[in-house]
Amino acid sequence: MDGDEVDRRMAEAESAIREARWADARDAFAEVLAAQSSGDALDGLGRALWWLGETSDAVATRTRAYAAYRRAGCDADAARVATWLAIEHLATPGHEPMGRGWLGRAERLAADGGPAARGWSALARSMLETDPLRITSLADEALAAARTSGDASLEIRALARSGLGLVRSGRTEAGIGRLDEAMAAASAGEADEPEAFAETCCDMVAACEETLDGRRLEQWGTAAERFLRLRPHPTLLGFCGSCCAGILAARGDTAGAERWLTWTIERLEAGGHAVRCVDPRARLADLRVAQGRLEEAERLVVGIEGRPESVRAVVAIHLAHGDSGVASSVLHRRLAKVGPGSIAAIPLLAMLVPIQLERRDLAGAQASTARLAGLAEESGEEAHRALAEVGAGRVDLARDDPTGASGVLRSAVERYDRMRRPLDAARARALLGQALAASGDPGSAVAESRAAAAVLDHAGLTAEADAADAFARSLGGRGRVGPKRVGMLTKREQEVLELVAEGLSNAEIAARLFISPATAGHHVSNLLAKLGVRSRTEAAMHARLLRSG
Repeated sequence: MDGDEVDRRMAEAESAIREARWADARDAFAEVLAAQSSGDALDGLGRALWWLGETSDAVATRTRAYAAYRRAGCDADAARVATWLAIEHLATPGHEPMGRGWLGRAERLAADGGPAARGWSALARSMLETDPLRITSLADEALAAARTSGDASLEIRALARSGLGLVRSGRTEAGIGRLDEAMAAASAGEADEPEAFAETCCDMVAACEETLDGRRLEQWGTAAERFLRLRPHPTLLGFCGSCCAGILAARGDTAGAERWLTWTIERLEAGGHAVRCVDPRARLADLRVAQGRLEEAERLVVGIEGRPESVRAVVAIHLAHGDSGVASSVLHRRLAKVGPGSIAAIPLLAMLVPIQLERRDLAGAQASTARLAGLAEESGEEAHRALAEVGAGRVDLARDDPTGASGVLRSAVERYDRMRRPLDAARARALLGQALAASGDPGSAVAESRAAAAVLDHAGLTAEADAADAFARSLGGRGRVGPKRVGMLTKREQEVLELVAEGLSNAEIAARLFISPATAGHHVSNLLAKLGVRSRTEAAMHARLLRSG
């Protein structure tokens, strides 16, 4: 292969990278390397291998690229690759010393490697920080370097990171503005690197979830879907499965969210990829708790209990076991970490209020609600105000003020409806039903409870739907149509039971439902235990009885 041919294949390889044709890129870079070794070809091959899921080979290849750049005196490129290696190792449990070593090397090279190298180094350092002010400061340093050097990928990623830092420090409007700008640039394809799109999406989803901004999440989710249709990135979409699931969950599509999360977990495990942002296991654990599948939720959070996104599931699991004191401690520790003035405290306080009421700590619940209301007013976000109203409604019910509770809970329902958050609206409606019943309006209470049960049941959140349905029936209302499943099977377990009755094996059930064989086995074990039967044959007989009854 002569020099012109090498240049042509390098151009084709870079084009394949931009278009997410990872296998084509790998083959083209490999052909170039067979003719002559270079840092650019090794670096490109490593990137392609990483997106193909060959993580170990990708790390090894990009390590060789680093060495090649150093030998060629290309310190800016060497610093960039060293930064990538640092982030990759830091994201892998047990590799922290290697990650910090690579980051130290990147920072040393960046000192003489030009503004882009210094910018990438600052961006990597921001990803290790938990202090929002430090995150913002380092990201802004990277942003200035990106604009000086003209590095579009660095600019987009630094802009998004800076926005997230601002959001977490309470400057929501300014932070969201930067994230919107970063998403606009990323979805327009300003950066050649698909990684810029992935990381920007992660930061936007994190900010939307912390501000409970479901509408913005849905809008940018639609833009992301358009981007991916124009530039097919199937592996990229799988890597960002937690983000896609978050968008679906915000719309109330829990079945879609479940499919994304299950598939993403399997892809990450198969490819050896480390989690970069929101851990999909934590998201799936949240869903499993809501579905009443506690054993699965407990297995999912093993090893990730300390991650911020795991708090909700961990707290719910402790509550299910009757450990309200432990659940309260988990929330107080997290609250201490995020700081009293951070908007990140808002969802934590919302979780804490019902626990305090369960522990008969009315004064504590009132204090948490007041703090929640103050933060919500400061942020100005509709979702934060709705959470504060739900907390106030709970406290009013505990104080025997059902009229006050009805007013604030009705307002919360209306806010959630405007934001198109059907599941949150349904949960607020279930509480509103209790307040209306206590205020002497059983007819309206039944109507609100049945409406809540219908939405929750449709979403597959059977335990919550059963509770709302049972409350409506306790007031003389008609329960929802279909077999009563209080304390029995979730919707997914009923689907599995039907397939067991057809004589399907675990592998066949997995293929039919697009889940893993191991997950199918867990469902079968759970439904056998709940039905009190010992074999699949007995379970099939029970399914026939359910159909006839």
